Amino acid sequence: MNCKIILVLLIFSFVMGACQGGRSNNSGASDWESVPLSYAKEFTLKTRGDSTRVTVYMDESHTEAVSQSFTLTNRPSNIKGDEEVIPVPCKRIICLSSTQLAYFFALDDIENIVGINSSRYLFNEEMNERVESGEVKKLGKEGNFSLEIIAALDPDVIFVSPYKRGGYDALRNLGIPLVPMAAYNEKTPLGRAEWIKMMSLFVGKIADADSIFKRIEKRYLDLKALTANVDSRPKIFSGKLRSGSWYLPGGDSFYAHYFRDAGGEYVIKNDEQGAYPVAFETVYRKAVRADFWRVVTPEKPGISLKEFLSQDHRYADFKAAKEGNIILCNIREKPFYEQAAVKPEVLLADYIHFLHPGLLFDYKPFFYEKLK
Repeated sequence: MNCKIILVLLIFSFVMGACQGGRSNNSGASDWESVPLSYAKEFTLKTRGDSTRVTVYMDESHTEAVSQSFTLTNRPSNIKGDEEVIPVPCKRIICLSSTQLAYFFALDDIENIVGINSSRYLFNEEMNERVESGEVKKLGKEGNFSLEIIAALDPDVIFVSPYKRGGYDALRNLGIPLVPMAAYNEKTPLGRAEWIKMMSLFVGKIADADSIFKRIEKRYLDLKALTANVDSRPKIFSGKLRSGSWYLPGGDSFYAHYFRDAGGEYVIKNDEQGAYPVAFETVYRKAVRADFWRVVTPEKPGISLKEFLSQDHRYADFKAAKEGNIILCNIREKPFYEQAAVKPEVLLADYIHFLHPGLLFDYKPFFYEKLK
């Protein structure tokens, strides 16, 4: 009888241990459920209960060696694992790029931002007021951040660019989570816009982000459909000389997708996805007969076509210049960097307006203007 009791107790202990072991495995990777994304490729989301694991990739290999993972949760004590745990919603946020601010502007949630890298070319009135009042601190530029101010702000998280390295080692020593913002590496406009879903996790606005993105997606796809069967596709090229080099977007780049979706033909036909420096002569050979020339650059307010062409006498040789078809976004006058990421449908409408003026009746461009 005693042996039977002992056997029962052993079996009971084994079963209970297995159950407890199963519960403890909840922190394991197998229990995380992937969240489907429609366009974004440079981050992934997985959920378990009220926690979300965010993985951000820093290059195209998408390997663990070039990724960073974070677990966002309102119950940090329940999380075990190697990835960094960030309690959410975050109440004290630092953004070290205006492109990061774009997502918080779109979510109408900037009261939690306590520091930015600079207010140069900052157009958002509310953010400018917060900077003026001292509610938001300016922290300097990459490589020259004010560590004293950052430490005093005691932020919950700092969003950084994985493409700029200056000053980040010193920031890491402060023990503050540094979340890389790799949206710039997305190859499609809607992919970059979908990062609003990731950013919304930090401020608890997931439903808002989903709603905003659905509106963006629908408008973008509707506009793209307008140009699907156009009779002609004007040729277009991009960029200008900077310090003796012309940084040319590749034929499969982010901007190439915009030009094709707008019913244009991008003059660069290679498979390059990023921008790369080339000599003027290389651009000239490919673009001299192109119909349109697209430029994003800081210029003096109200710059004229004549003033722009005076920057290099060879500019006047391009067909687009001769016909007055230079479409320029002056970042000193337009909120390009703080809005473009979450307004791909507006950018697409701008391009369509110039390339196919008959398709959008009574449309007024927002980011671009044709130099006169």
